[in-house]
Amino acid sequence: MRICFVTHASNYHSKKWAGWFVSRGHEVHVISFAYEDIPGATVHSLASKVKTNDSDLKKLGYLAQAGRLRKLIREIKPDIVNVHYASSYGTLAALSGIRGYILSVWGLDVYEFPRKSIIHREALKFSLARARYLFSTSRAMARESSRYTRKKFMITPFGVDMGLFNPDKRTRQADDADFVIGTVKSLTPKYGIDVLLKAAAIVAEKRPDIRLKVRIAGKGPREEEYKELGRTLGIDDITTWLGFIPQEDAAREWANMDIALVPSVDESESFGVSAVEAQACGTPVVISDIPGLMEATKPGYSSLVVKRNSGEELAGAIIDLYDSPQERARLAENGRAFVKKHYDLDDCFEKIEKFFLKKCGQEERTAGQDQ
Repeated sequence: MRICFVTHASNYHSKKWAGWFVSRGHEVHVISFAYEDIPGATVHSLASKVKTNDSDLKKLGYLAQAGRLRKLIREIKPDIVNVHYASSYGTLAALSGIRGYILSVWGLDVYEFPRKSIIHREALKFSLARARYLFSTSRAMARESSRYTRKKFMITPFGVDMGLFNPDKRTRQADDADFVIGTVKSLTPKYGIDVLLKAAAIVAEKRPDIRLKVRIAGKGPREEEYKELGRTLGIDDITTWLGFIPQEDAAREWANMDIALVPSVDESESFGVSAVEAQACGTPVVISDIPGLMEATKPGYSSLVVKRNSGEELAGAIIDLYDSPQERARLAENGRAFVKKHYDLDDCFEKIEKFFLKKCGQEERTAGQDQ
């Protein structure tokens, strides 16, 4: 197949999608506002000067690229066009006049964008209406998106490479007495890093017998604020800030934790990729009661669930798991099995590949042609 993804070339998940289809021998093109190399794929830049953090008014400049997108699609002649993000690339695709494309919703485009104003909401409805097929990375996000369309969604979760994320990545010695907790997330408000820090401080105060260590990997706009909070809470000496780390290092971090914490506070966390990665590494997981996180685990079987924004509940779960090695072992074993059954990378992408192949046969290469 000749597949064209219309998406951010710099996004980790976009690269994973493109890379997987390249590995299967498909011809892959990526059309992006800004160029970034993706091995094996041909990346086409729309050369937009608009940045993702610009104001909504400036982002109207995206729309000037509709003609350029239509021209590129004509030149590429793809069998499949898959547009990612309903609020930017989706609007652009809707205005460009291409047809037969698949639109993937990914998170903020349906959780935050339509709540900004009536205009934003109508723009999202327009974007969803123009696509022929709709993908969602989770059932939770499909339900949210259904507020703006009556179309059905195919669920296409972010799978995990279980060869990369696995218990064999653990390098700590068996006699290591430290009790390591932590996370690998962006340092932004919605991921509850402040809740994690407060929970760690409560554990340190209530249970000084626990040799607690906190490891946090990630970068983001709240980095200095969170580091200062750690100092204020008196846990700076037991907290390690790792900054941004590549996936190989993330796998090692998850595998070397005694408990993985994913205490997100915002429902725009539409699917818990971090929770899936941690489970794949055979690490017990504690999550907050965000629908996307609970969908990425099996509460009570492969994860413990605490109330969002509650440092006290999170601390209680940490202490309970410390006191019960048997429960940690149960969650670890179940977590790996759960991910293998539901979120293995190849299984997830093969489902999408079969859909693409089916649509190629049914529609006789109409994807991307003008109406």
